[in-house]
Amino acid sequence: MFTAIFLSLYFIAWSTLALLPWLGWSVLSRGRAGLWNLPLCIVAGVVAALAVPFLGATGWFGMLLSCVAAFLAPLLLLSIRHWARPDRAVYPPTAAPRRP
Repeated sequence: MFTAIFLSLYFIAWSTLALLPWLGWSVLSRGRAGLWNLPLCIVAGVVAALAVPFLGATGWFGMLLSCVAAFLAPLLLLSIRHWARPDRAVYPPTAAPRRP
């Protein structure tokens, strides 16, 4: 029972840390972070945080490193998605057909 509570606290902490880059990006860009990116950021943060103990970092250093990974993975994901998006000036939206 205590193990389940302990693991739940880890996942809550990692999810909260993974939420912060999306929240900051959304506030700074006035909502352009996209709501569909929220679950993607949370999953990326939790997966990155889970990868740290599997790669061998344990103890307090592993805990700190997993928290940093949970924060940086969504931030990296959002920045890559932002810079990989085509420029809107190059690809203007199609015009609506004119009505007679």
